[in-house]
Amino acid sequence: MEKVPTITTTHVRANETRFPQPRPGEAIIVTKYREGKRKAVIMHPDDFDLLERYRRIFGAREPYEMRLTETAVVAHQLAERGADEPDVDLESLDRALA
Repeated sequence: MEKVPTITTTHVRANETRFPQPRPGEAIIVTKYREGKRKAVIMHPDDFDLLERYRRIFGAREPYEMRLTETAVVAHQLAERGADEPDVDLESLDRALA
């Protein structure tokens, strides 16, 4: 499996530039001269954090390791029921899904 390259980040102070404020779930594509030439993409900070988490989870593992764990399956089943289960160890579940 090809290793996913690291994204380096550069911080720019908000008072030094004017960026539009993206909403969660929105990516703003900045173009130069013509519509098809992307110059940059502006994401909501929460979406960027999620992207980085996905890259850490999926980018460094072999495909067989990306399968759902038993804990993740149980968590999904509980969420689908829409009811809390009092016998679930939430602390262990949080550690397993983190």
